Amino acid sequence: MGTSLRNAPSFRESSSVYPLIYFMVFKRCTAVTLSDEVFQALVKAILSGEVEPGARLDEPSICRKFGVSRTPIREALRRLSGTGLVEVTPRKGVTVARIDVEQLNNMFEALGEFEGLCAKLSAVRMSALDKKRLDVLNKHRQKRIADGDTDFATMNNEFHEAIYFGAHNPSIASVTRSFRQRLAPFRALQFVPGRTVYSFHEHDEIVRAIISSDAERAYDVMRDHVIGTGLQVIEHFSRNGEAAASRKRPRRRQKAG
Repeated sequence: MGTSLRNAPSFRESSSVYPLIYFMVFKRCTAVTLSDEVFQALVKAILSGEVEPGARLDEPSICRKFGVSRTPIREALRRLSGTGLVEVTPRKGVTVARIDVEQLNNMFEALGEFEGLCAKLSAVRMSALDKKRLDVLNKHRQKRIADGDTDFATMNNEFHEAIYFGAHNPSIASVTRSFRQRLAPFRALQFVPGRTVYSFHEHDEIVRAIISSDAERAYDVMRDHVIGTGLQVIEHFSRNGEAAASRKRPRRRQKAG
């Protein structure tokens, strides 16, 4: 409250560029491609804590950092505003928001319920052909990983979209997808060593439950799967918050003698 935005740190042009996530979408215009790359880089910088809460994301600095025009930068910042990672204030610009851990917990809890419902409905509504396709998709994912494919985000999205389709309820699928997209930047934290392997192991359990028409099991495993991701995200921000606090906390002066 007492800190003027004029004195707030801005996005560091010299900060390291994080690996960018490329989407396998063809025939996109250059501006959209650049916007995706800038968006993903800014998300990673914010989630990692490299760009701290309160930092300004001013267009000129970001333009110079990435060597692009303002058009893709503005699109990336617009997309960021929809994630809750930044705050847009008239005449003050775009600043990195403080992560509301309680709100994150609530949203992951809601997503877990919706995803669990989709899995439950898929177990009873999927046709034999649908279940066969889901099994083939999951086995194809296993082979891709064994062959060294690291495009975990795409494989994960393909799996969840198959579950939404199998629920045969477009309204529930739409609401679930909306929550999932809102949490997409945070869910990216699940693709870390150890958690990634365990996450896809949970996919195997969900597929087995759906194929065997065990609706309650499908619901429980899917819900726990999503909640587990949420707990990992919240733990990440809790650690980062403590680290940031310790960096800013002044050292106590030792008494003489």
